[in-house]
Amino acid sequence: MGTKGNNQKSYGCYEELPSLRVSPDAEIPYIYKRLDTDLSKPVEDRSYYIRIPIPQQGGVRKSLKVADRNTAIRKAEELVLDIKVTMKVGGTVKRFPVQELADRFCKYKKSLVRGSWESKDQRGKRSITKQRYELIEGKIRNYVVKFLGKNTDVKDVPLRKWTQWETWRKQNNARKDTGTPTAITIQNEMGMIRELWRWGIEEGYIPFTPKLPFQGINLIPDDKLRRDTWEANEWKSFVRRVRDWLNTTASGDQDFVWDAFVSYQMLFFLANSGMRIGELVKVKNKDIQFRKPQIEHSFKKLSALVQVHPSTKTGAREVNAMGGEFAKRVQDHSKFKRLDDFLFCHLDGSQFTTKQFYDWFKRMIDFTDENARWGKQFVPYSLRHFYATTRLQNGTSTVALCNNMGVGEQYLKKHYSHYLTRLADADLMKMNNEIGVGAKVIPDGEDFFIPENM
Repeated sequence: MGTKGNNQKSYGCYEELPSLRVSPDAEIPYIYKRLDTDLSKPVEDRSYYIRIPIPQQGGVRKSLKVADRNTAIRKAEELVLDIKVTMKVGGTVKRFPVQELADRFCKYKKSLVRGSWESKDQRGKRSITKQRYELIEGKIRNYVVKFLGKNTDVKDVPLRKWTQWETWRKQNNARKDTGTPTAITIQNEMGMIRELWRWGIEEGYIPFTPKLPFQGINLIPDDKLRRDTWEANEWKSFVRRVRDWLNTTASGDQDFVWDAFVSYQMLFFLANSGMRIGELVKVKNKDIQFRKPQIEHSFKKLSALVQVHPSTKTGAREVNAMGGEFAKRVQDHSKFKRLDDFLFCHLDGSQFTTKQFYDWFKRMIDFTDENARWGKQFVPYSLRHFYATTRLQNGTSTVALCNNMGVGEQYLKKHYSHYLTRLADADLMKMNNEIGVGAKVIPDGEDFFIPENM
C-alpha cells in the first residue's frame, strides 16, 4: 500500500478496490488513512476512510472506524452493497439533511390540503384540512427537526434513536403554558413520524428498513388516551359558575358581549349534541331544524336536527341534538337570518372559528377554576366526551350513539369502556336464589348427581 498526494491532505495506506465499483461506469473506490489527523498515533493505528465514487451523485466519503485493513475491506464491501441496493430502488446516497426531508414532506402534505368547504369525496381520501396541515408542519418544525438536528443526514439516523422520543418530547414542549404533553398527543405524533419516515423511504431519501419508528410497539395503554371530562356533580357546579362568568361580560363593548353570549350558547349546545367544534362552526341556518321533543322533559324543551357539512372530519351526517334552545337563542338574537348565513356568527355575520371558541372556552375554565377544583385538564373536546358519557348513563344504545357522533363502535369501546362497565350493574349483579349468595350447600357425594326428575 502506498500514499497519494504530497501535501497536508496526503493519504497514507492508500489502496484501490476495483472489485467494489458500484457500477461499470463508476470510478474505482479506495481506502486510505489520513495523515493530517490523529497525529499522536502512528499511521498504522489510525482509522481507515473510504471514498466511493458514484456517477451523477458525487460519491460517499466516510470513516470506517477501524484500523485493521481486512476489517476495513469487509466494512467497505458491506457499505458498497448497501449503496447498490439504494441505487437499485431509485434512492440517493447523497447527504440528505433532516431539514430537507422535513421541507419536502411538508410540501407534499400541503399539496393535499383541501378547500375549507371541500369534502374528502371531492378532493380525495388522503386530503387534509388547512388546520391539519398547519398542525403537522408545526410539529415537524418544532419537534422532529430539533430532536434529530436539522443538519443530520437522515441516512445516519438509527431506529433506536426513536426510543428517546417520548422522554425528549416531554422535556421540550414548545408551549410551556400547556405543561407536559398528554399521552394522546405523543401517540398522535408517533403516528405522524411513522408517516414521515415511510414517505422518506418511498421517495428514496431514507434507506429501506423492515421496521418503522414505533411500529408494532404499544407504548401508551388505551386507558391513558381518555380526555378528562366532568362527572354529573362536577358539571352542575360548573354550570352555576359559568353562568356567573357570563354576567361579568356584560360590561364589555358590543362585539365582546355578543361573542361571549354566542360562545356560552355553543358550550351548552356542544354538551347536548356531541358535535365537534369544527362541525358546529360550519352550521348555517339552513342546516338546522328545531322541533319539540317527542318525550317531554323539563330540561329538554327543544331539540334540533343538524346537517353536518361533508367537508368536516367524518363527512356528512345528521345529528339529533338535545338543547336546541341554545342554538335557537343565537338565531333569535342574530341579525343574520337568511338560510345561507352562519348560525354561530359574530356581530358582522362572519363565521365563528374553532380557535375563537377555544379562546372563549379557556376564559370560562379559568374563571370557574375547573382544572384546579377537580384535578383535571379540561379542553373543548371534553364537552364531546361529556355528551357521550351522559348518553351512555341514560341508556342510549351504542349503535345510536355512534351514528349520532360519527364514530365507530370500536372507538366508543376504546374510549368509554369504563363507563360501559359501570352501566352494566343490572347484568353483573344478577342473583339466582338457588345459587350465589345464600345458596344451599350441596352435601358431599351429591356434587355430580343429577336426579331423574328435575
